[in-house]
Amino acid sequence: MTHAKDTKKHLIIDLDQQPNIFDYIQNGITITNKDSTILYTNPSFTRITGYTKEEAQGNNPGVLHSGHHGKDFYETMWKDIEGKGYWEGEIWNRRKTGEIYPEYLTISKIIQDNSNQFFYMAIFSDISYLKEDISKKLHLAFYDPLTELPNRNFYLDHVNKTIEHAKTETGKAKTKVVFYMDLDKFKHVNDTYGHLIGDQLLKMVGKRLGSITRKGDTIARIGGDEFAAIITSDCDKDSIKNLAKRIVISLEEPFLIEDHNINISISIGISFYPNDTVNIETLLSNADQAMYIAKKTGTKIKFFSSPD
Repeated sequence: MTHAKDTKKHLIIDLDQQPNIFDYIQNGITITNKDSTILYTNPSFTRITGYTKEEAQGNNPGVLHSGHHGKDFYETMWKDIEGKGYWEGEIWNRRKTGEIYPEYLTISKIIQDNSNQFFYMAIFSDISYLKEDISKKLHLAFYDPLTELPNRNFYLDHVNKTIEHAKTETGKAKTKVVFYMDLDKFKHVNDTYGHLIGDQLLKMVGKRLGSITRKGDTIARIGGDEFAAIITSDCDKDSIKNLAKRIVISLEEPFLIEDHNINISISIGISFYPNDTVNIETLLSNADQAMYIAKKTGTKIKFFSSPD
């Protein structure tokens, strides 16, 4: 550490005499010499990274690298530091425990007054909580909090993307199917047993639907007792009819909730892309219309058919 100590005496801030100047700052601080050898870390550095000042001093900050970023990332970083005098942005680093975490980092090149000496100061904060908050908000924006299924926003976006992708496909792969589903007798459950039982029932319905549909299919809750699906494989009419029958049979099995055997059923409307329409809004409307007819006539399952 001889070289590091020699460099310290050239700093504007004497780190040997005034080490407490950064002790009350909640951001992590690292000071390195021109060779990127760590000269100083503050207590928040230890709190965030897990490395003590004794473990850090004399080492290169590369000890924190997570492996998340490639060579180009660091080359761009140092180009900015040397060219503009600083770099700032998000970076993923690694704690002493091995945990990889996100931080917001600013690295500045600080040149001494009346001297050709310089050092680098890095100031960073752990932004894990921000990432978690963003993730939670995104989840709430696209998933139903009760059933944990995708919500209407997610579903409509997914249908749109699926159809756009289908336009580049050929043959059977091009066919996609929309299910529009509505529970029968659900209002009776709410009126008889209360909304808490009704909410539990919706959760259980969501799980049953998820267990029946296949990998690659998307089930969503798009309204109070309304569910929808986009089917992307095995989309011939017989396979789709069999899938719809399995859904009907499954949901007609009693649900046991708080010692109550609750019986419901489901009506399903089905529309095919591109056979029925190539317009997304019409595709969804077709499935909705077919579901209404299935419910009204008691047939449970209805394929959309164009009016004569």
